Amino acid sequence: MHYVRIMFIMLVMVAGCGNGVEGDDVVEKSSFQMPMKENTWVRKETLRKTKGDLSFKVNKTGAEVPIDSALAAELSKLAKLPLNTQQECSEQANALDKTRTEVQERGGVWHAYEKVAKAKPYSDYGMQLDSQTNRLVLSLKHICTNAQEIRLSGWGAETVRRYESMGKEGYINYFITLGEVQGDIDRWVEFAEFAIKSRDRKVPYSEIGESIAKSRRLLDLYDKLSQRNVSDDTTLQTFLTEGATLLSVINESFTSDPRLMLALQYEELFPFEDIKGEM
Repeated sequence: MHYVRIMFIMLVMVAGCGNGVEGDDVVEKSSFQMPMKENTWVRKETLRKTKGDLSFKVNKTGAEVPIDSALAAELSKLAKLPLNTQQECSEQANALDKTRTEVQERGGVWHAYEKVAKAKPYSDYGMQLDSQTNRLVLSLKHICTNAQEIRLSGWGAETVRRYESMGKEGYINYFITLGEVQGDIDRWVEFAEFAIKSRDRKVPYSEIGESIAKSRRLLDLYDKLSQRNVSDDTTLQTFLTEGATLLSVINESFTSDPRLMLALQYEELFPFEDIKGEM
């Protein structure tokens, strides 16, 4: 019994010593643990990557759903929405988010494709519409909140503070000394420099209002498609064409709307991996 007691005391002493690692080093390294990306505002999807892919060929059938050019032009029209403050901007973006949430609580547009036998082979469109609508609305919410500057917290704020206090060379050498991967360090540097530069950006709320006004039309059609009654071949073709056209216009917005492009630039530079599953 005396021997057992001595062994127990020795084990406690070893555990208390931190396995031979200095206390300051433990704090330093643990303070830079990078979280998963659960706090970001968009879940990325691996979708169409090239211009050729944007022809919207459906994998399950090999068929190409035609785009309605007149509808695309109507959906793409610019409109005015007077906005003057961050609160007004966020209220309008949140209204779009409410519509998005209601649709997806019903199963999303994907469900509208899946429930119709002849539309089901094209349900890839529905899946992409749900995903890209997430991206659209959450991008608008992000740019409303960060129109005048990027609001950093947690890891982002600490990264910028450390980068500014150490300078670029000192920052890089610091993490090399800690044994971090050079590729990761380069991404952190890119993010820090982007965040610092973005302190001076001023995106007029009136311009964001144009993006939100256009997105209203997109969300209206998204909502209608999710509830569409497809009863014959004529209504089926209309449903499929409108879905493909809506997806085309949403995707095009990500490369033509300056406000959405700014929001997505932040998402691309934020150096964490996405979590799996829904947001």
